[in-house]
Amino acid sequence: MTTPASLLDRLAPQVNTGVRAERGRTWFRAHGFPNPRQEAWRYTPVDEIARVIAEGTPGPHATAGIDAATIDRLAGSHGGPRMVFLNGALARELSDLDSEIQGLVLAGVDDLRPRRRPDQLPPTDEPADGFHALNWAAGRDVAGIIVESDTTPDVPVHVVHLAVPGESVSVSHPRTVIAIRPRSRATVIESFVGLGGRAVTNSSTRIVVGDDATLTYHRLMAEPEGTIHVARTAMMQSRGSTVTGRSIICGGDIVRNAIEVTLSGDGATSNLEGLYLPIGSERHDNMITVDHAASHGRSMQRFKGIVDDHGRGSFSGHVIVSHGTVGNDADQSNPNLVLTPAAQADSRPWLEIYADDVACNHGATVGRLDSDALFYLRSRGIPATEARSMLVAAFAAEILDAVEPTSLREWLDAVIARRHGSRTA
Repeated sequence: MTTPASLLDRLAPQVNTGVRAERGRTWFRAHGFPNPRQEAWRYTPVDEIARVIAEGTPGPHATAGIDAATIDRLAGSHGGPRMVFLNGALARELSDLDSEIQGLVLAGVDDLRPRRRPDQLPPTDEPADGFHALNWAAGRDVAGIIVESDTTPDVPVHVVHLAVPGESVSVSHPRTVIAIRPRSRATVIESFVGLGGRAVTNSSTRIVVGDDATLTYHRLMAEPEGTIHVARTAMMQSRGSTVTGRSIICGGDIVRNAIEVTLSGDGATSNLEGLYLPIGSERHDNMITVDHAASHGRSMQRFKGIVDDHGRGSFSGHVIVSHGTVGNDADQSNPNLVLTPAAQADSRPWLEIYADDVACNHGATVGRLDSDALFYLRSRGIPATEARSMLVAAFAAEILDAVEPTSLREWLDAVIARRHGSRTA
């Protein structure tokens, strides 16, 4: 039987000696992986993920045979500086760390002077769960992105995490820290891709958005068959800040996409959108939490599922409105399209309202392709497969058409076309 201690000894034999790593090791030894009976984990096959991780070893991070063209092919090129990580290790020769964009700092966090590090731990901070603790304990490098105050870079920053296969299951623990200082505006793309083979990615992204700052954040999970991804994104928003976050899951045998947003300052706005497209026997689980910890905030969660074959997609939308707050507004929707009788879509709204002056709305639907629309397209001479693809594309368009830059939207179109047929403009 694999114990938390023995797993740490194998996956983190050369762990760094920092406070974060030690807290992660201590927490994981004491608690291990999450209990799958916990409400937040009910749609995630925790035991299966833990079993695969127990078979794994830290993945290789040599760059032999991997060049900029490889990264372009797998993750696209979107006009701005790029940071590339191979199994969680920074590939400096593939990264644009010497960006000349005013007010933009890209670096491994350990390269920054202590006073500029955006990942300093509060004295009482601890991991959110066992996967998060393992990320702290076994992570290699950290992607650090700082956008200084009153700065507006005119191109997106792209962080690429590439899973490279090893001799056994390749296990990596990428960590990204993004700090958007007050009154700044930026776009960050974080892509997770792979070269094939069995791999587990256990990622953590922390985002801090300052007063009156604006961030557009795209999270793209397009990993190949044989991969598992457990992802946690934590966002902290200050007064008057706005975040538009989009997460697209279009690959991976098992994917858990957990996003936790805290609106800690008055008047903050969180707009979260997502699209998940499980095919075959894939399982894509979205666990979204928005905590209205201050007043006059607005949050929107709009996640769409397109589930094919024997796939399973799930969405849990958790909204918390804290006691003593006023004027908060939360809206949540989760329409799903199931394409076969064996496909399954689960939707669960989860509202915790501790204040009176609040407006909260939620809705979820699960449906099939419109038979009348299919008949109409077929009657116009459009083949059945193409007609089906057109209706699927129309369903996804509400999320995809808002994606910028254009190169990113076109990259997504191409990826999704390979899974569900051609998408028409």
